Amino acid sequence: MLTPILGIEIASLNDQDLDSLAKKTKVLITAVGPYTTYGEYAFKACAKNGTHYLDATGEVPWHRRMIQKYEKDAKASGAILIPQIGLESSPSDLVAWMLVGMIRERFSGPTGEVNVSVHEFK
Repeated sequence: MLTPILGIEIASLNDQDLDSLAKKTKVLITAVGPYTTYGEYAFKACAKNGTHYLDATGEVPWHRRMIQKYEKDAKASGAILIPQIGLESSPSDLVAWMLVGMIRERFSGPTGEVNVSVHEFK
């Protein structure tokens, strides 16, 4: 049986500290926002070190840039990077889930990918 090691570690928002932190853990959960300003250090460190990553961002353009920059590193290291697990992204996640269910039920068809785009009209 594995014994969890619990503790608090303070890390500055820089490549060296976040790289060191990512090497010591299996999962890193961050709520550092605004992610556009502060989020890349942790995302990059996790992608490069095989550390699983979760955040609560709703900053979709930032999320897209991070995937474009670090997807190859994450695949190579085995890191699973899951941004947007917070409240801001929940409505689109629920819509995608409902659409997949409807497609499977009504059309007996598989779904490979669902893209949901929400726009605000003024």
